[in-house]
Order: sequence, then structure tokens, then C-alpha cells
Amino acid sequence: MAGEEKTEKATPKKRKDTRKKGEVLQSKEVSNAVFVAGIFAFLAVFANYMFQMLLSFMQNCFSTIDETGNTIEFVMNVMWNVAIICVCTVGPILAVGVLLSILPVIVQTKGLFSMEAMKPKFSRLNPFTGIKKLFSLQALVGIVKGLIEIIIIGVILYLQVSDRITAFARLMDTDVIKIVAYISETVMSMIVVIIVVLVFVAAADYVFQWWSFEKKLKMSKQEVKDEYKQLEGDPQIKGKIKRKQQEMAQQRMMQEVPSADVVIRNPTHYAVALKYNQQTALKAPVVVAKGADELALKIIDVARENNVYITENRPLARALYESVELGQEIPREFYTAVAEVLAMVYEAQNRKLEV
Repeated sequence: MAGEEKTEKATPKKRKDTRKKGEVLQSKEVSNAVFVAGIFAFLAVFANYMFQMLLSFMQNCFSTIDETGNTIEFVMNVMWNVAIICVCTVGPILAVGVLLSILPVIVQTKGLFSMEAMKPKFSRLNPFTGIKKLFSLQALVGIVKGLIEIIIIGVILYLQVSDRITAFARLMDTDVIKIVAYISETVMSMIVVIIVVLVFVAAADYVFQWWSFEKKLKMSKQEVKDEYKQLEGDPQIKGKIKRKQQEMAQQRMMQEVPSADVVIRNPTHYAVALKYNQQTALKAPVVVAKGADELALKIIDVARENNVYITENRPLARALYESVELGQEIPREFYTAVAEVLAMVYEAQNRKLEV
């Protein structure tokens, strides 16, 4: 039913099919937090090295201006050194940035690459679908989340600057190195607090995305039943197949009754047909047919039609029916009782039983 409430957890098949479509649990805030934290961690470790490299490059350029003059060779040399400096400073930052952009996505999606998500869908061009998404819970949460981030970061920046405003004024009388060091310390302090905020926002967003994703995957009871039918087959069809198999098995069993030596009955509830071929390597009689109630009566009728000896032994018939499967030899505990029955059968047929 279309309006049926979805209360059941997603089945493994539903999760697998959803993943094939490219729909997985993923939080953009986690990716953003990892990117920002990773970039600033990289800068905290290598910023001094890159600064020293830039400073050395500038000192080298200024020291060689008077010696070489404004020549084409000097300009080309400077441009080559600038390219090297860019590769050595900006290159690692770009490489780390690309890695930090890709790695969180790979981890969250577990390396998923789906062409299904890349297929063009005309439903995406529907303006009503876009408007609906604008007023969805996901969009509302995104707006609230963005506002909270802006407010918290704004408050942090304000508090950090307001606490140091008087210190900034006193720095005017100090040297440049101390000014740069103090500003760097202030900036790093702000960055650390901002990263902590981003981590908390990312954790909250991941929990929300998980809840939203699980809610989206939920199935109705009818959907679970339909999926079970697809995997296991329609129960009605399976029932028909099972009944057909039972009928075929009964037919094969009935074909073995004429070759039996004796049918032991009880008197209408159970019937067991035994066959003992003394010319083969069989050590004991074999149950070639057995049945209860209506099937037992059929076995008895077939035995009568084919002149198979029928005898009544209630405890033996029931015990054989419950203990021995079709095609199996009788267990040792039944040897004596069955031997007595076969001896009676062979005596009536003027045959000799070899033990």
C-alpha cells in the first residue's frame, strides 16, 4: 500500500541496492572539518620552513640586483626561482588540500564509485522538485547549521580580538618580529578554537545524517514481504512445487510396493513395505515404502493388487514408520521381529529364508 507507514529497518538487500545507486551515508561537515584541520595542521608544522624559504629567496634576489642589473638573464633566473619556490611552498599545500578533499569522501563511502549517480535524470530539471527540496527538513537543517557556525565563529573572533585590542595598541612601540609573532599566536589561537567548533558541528551533522539516512531506508511491512518473495519465491508457488514433488515421490514409492516381500500394517494408520533380496549384498531388509492414514491405505491397496503379503503387527509397523527412512535398511534392533515376519511370509510362499 502506498500510504503504509515505514516502520521496518532496511534489509541487507535494500542497503545493497541503495548503495549501488550511489546513495550512502555521508556528511559534508565531516569533510570540511577534516580539510580545515588538516590544512592548518600542515601549516603549523611546515609554515616556518616555507617562511624561511621565502625569506631566503627574497634576500637572494635583493642581494643580486646590484650585481647583475636589470638584464634578461637576471629576469629569467628570477622567474625560474619563483617557479621553484611556488612548487616547494604552494605545491605541497595544494597536494595536501586535494588529498584532504578526497580522503574523507573515500572513508565515508567506503570507496564507492557508482555510475548510477552520474546518469542524467530528467526529474532533476523539474522546478517543483527543486522547490520541494528547498523547503525540506534537510535544507532547513543546513540553513540552521550554517547560521550556527557563522554566529559561533563570529563570537569567537570578537572575543579573541576584544581581549587583545589593548595589546595590539602596545605593539606599536615594539619591533616587527614581536608584532608578527604576537599576531601569529593570536591567529593560531583563533584557528584552534574554530577547528574545535567545526569538529563538534561535524559530529552533530554526522549523527543527523545517519538518522536521516536510516529513516530514508526504512521499509513498510509490505515492502519487506515483497522483497522476501523476490528472494525466496512466492510462498504459494513454492507450496505448489513442494506438493508436486511430494506427489512424484509418492508415485515412485508406489512403484516399489509390488516388488516388496511384505507390508506390515497397523491396521489402517501405518503401513511399511519391506524388501529383502538375499542375492545381493544387503545385510538387512530395506524399507521401500511407508505411509500413514490415507497413504497407508493406498500402500495396502497396491500390495493387494500385486499379491504382496500383508500382515498386521501394530507395534512393529509404527516403530518402523517412525525410525526408518525410505531406502534405508532396518536397524539392528528390528532384526529379530522382522526375521519372524519374513519367516512367516516365506513359509506361506514355500520359500526358504537364509539368515
